[in-house]
Amino acid sequence: MKSVLVGIKNVLLWSYARGTWQYDALCLGIVLAVFLVPSKYFGDRDRTRQANEAELHASKAVETYIEADALNAFLKERNKAGLSGNPKEAARLFLKDRLEKNVAIINIEPFTTPDGKVIYKIWFK
Repeated sequence: MKSVLVGIKNVLLWSYARGTWQYDALCLGIVLAVFLVPSKYFGDRDRTRQANEAELHASKAVETYIEADALNAFLKERNKAGLSGNPKEAARLFLKDRLEKNVAIINIEPFTTPDGKVIYKIWFK
């Protein structure tokens, strides 16, 4: 029993000299652990993480840009001026009309260009 405890102590404190079979066995164990343990246990620190759920969905979605003027013109044309306060629903109707199929808007993000135009960045499926 005492020899087992001494062996465990030697492994934990790495007290074997180079060139001994115990030292080689410990090195082999470390190398096998690195190659055989799945990468999810190491934390995947080299990969960037998704900041939020919208970006996670956006990675599986299609991305497009719509100018606010084009969206407003579309709403006037369709007599849906009441939707101008809800750009997500307006963008859904705009894309449904242009693509001729139902789409689900994942996220919508407005931004202004240097020349002052408002453009919506839209992720949809």
